[in-house]
Amino acid sequence: GVLCRSFRADVSKPEELSGLAEMVWKEFGRVDLLVNNAAVFLPGAVDDVTPEVWDRTLDVNLKGPFFAAQAIGRRMREAGGGCIVNIASQGSLQPFTRHIPYSVSKAGIVMLTRLLALALAPSVRVNAVAPGTIIVPGEEEGTPAKPPADTIPFKRYGTPEDVAEAVIYLARAEYVTGVVLPVDGGATTG
Repeated sequence: GVLCRSFRADVSKPEELSGLAEMVWKEFGRVDLLVNNAAVFLPGAVDDVTPEVWDRTLDVNLKGPFFAAQAIGRRMREAGGGCIVNIASQGSLQPFTRHIPYSVSKAGIVMLTRLLALALAPSVRVNAVAPGTIIVPGEEEGTPAKPPADTIPFKRYGTPEDVAEAVIYLARAEYVTGVVLPVDGGATTG
C-alpha cells in the first residue's frame, strides 16, 4: 500500500519549515527525498521592481529552499543519507530581464545547490533541475509569457513529466551531487 499525507507550511517562514520537518519526521521517521519546488514568478523589470516584489520573490524562491534543506538535510545526515533536488530555472542560466527578482532568486538556487552539496556530503546528495519553458495540460501554446516553441532547439515546450523524469534521475543517481541539470530542450545551449 501507499500512504499519502499532506502537510502545510509557508516556505517563506523558517519557523514553519522547522515545524514541518518535525511533523514529517514524527510521522515517517525519515525522509529520503526533498524536492524544493515552491516558487513565485512575479514580473519585475529594472524600473518596476518594488521592495515587496523583491522580498516576496527571494523569500519564497531562495530563503524557503535554504531553510527547508537546513531542517530536512540535518535530519537526513543524522539518519545516514538522503537526497535534495532544488528546482532552479532556465532563468537561473539566462537572464529574464522582465523578471529580475525571479532570475536572481533562481541563480541563487544554483549556488545554494553547490554549497549544500559540499556542506551535506558525503551522506546527502544535493542537485538541481533547471526547467525551461514548460506547458501544463490545458495551457495554450504561444501565450504571451512563453516564447514560440520553434525558438527552442527541440521545437516543443517541455512537460511536467520531462521535469519529473529529471528529478527521478537525480534522486536515483548515487554518485551525482552539486549538478544543475537543464531540462529545456536545448534552449540554454546557444
